Amino acid sequence: MRVKTEDRRQAIVAGAAKVFLEQGFDATSMAQIAAQVGVTKPTLYGYFPSKEDIFLHVMKKVATELLAAAFERLAPGKDLGQTLLNFGEHFLASMLQPDLITLRGIIMTEGRRSGIGALLFDKGLAQEIAKLAAFLATEMEAGQLRRAKPDTAAAHLLGMLESEYQQHLLGAASEPPTAAQVSQSVQDAVAVFLRGYAPAA
Repeated sequence: MRVKTEDRRQAIVAGAAKVFLEQGFDATSMAQIAAQVGVTKPTLYGYFPSKEDIFLHVMKKVATELLAAAFERLAPGKDLGQTLLNFGEHFLASMLQPDLITLRGIIMTEGRRSGIGALLFDKGLAQEIAKLAAFLATEMEAGQLRRAKPDTAAAHLLGMLESEYQQHLLGAASEPPTAAQVSQSVQDAVAVFLRGYAPAA
C-alpha cells in the first residue's frame, strides 16, 4: 500500500496551478493534471476527490504565499497609520500579481456554477479577513479607532485599497501600475480610512 506524503500533495498542487493558469478551469482535466505531475489518475484521486478540490488548494496556496507578508505586518501597539500603510502596500501589490489575477478571474467565471467561490471564501479568504478584523478590533479597544464592527471596517479598508484598480483586477488593463502609483493609492486609501474611523474627539 502506497503511503500518501505531503511532498507529493504539494507537488500535485504546484503542477495543477501551472495547468489551471495556462488553460483555465473548464479546459483543465484530472488527466492533464496527472500527466503534468507525473502520477496516475488513481493516485491523483487518492489525494484529491475532484478538480474543484484541487483548484481550491491551488488558490489557497497562491493566495497564502502572496498575502502572508501583508498580514504579518499587522502588529498591534505600533504606529497605526504606518502599520496600515505597510499592510496596504504588500496587500495591493500581492493582489495585482498576474497569477492571482488569473486565478481570481477563474473564480468569477466558475464560482457560482460549481460552488468553488463560496468554498474558497469560507476556507481561505474569510480567515484572512478575520485576521485584519481582529487587528482592527484591538486598535478600537486601544482607542486608536472609533468603535465599530471590525468585520465591516476590514471590508471598508480592503475595498478602498482595491478601488482604483478594478480594471487591473479584472485582467482588463493593458499595463500594470507602477510601484509609485500603488504607493500613492495606498496612502490615499489609508488616509480616508483613518478619517472615517477616527475616534471621537
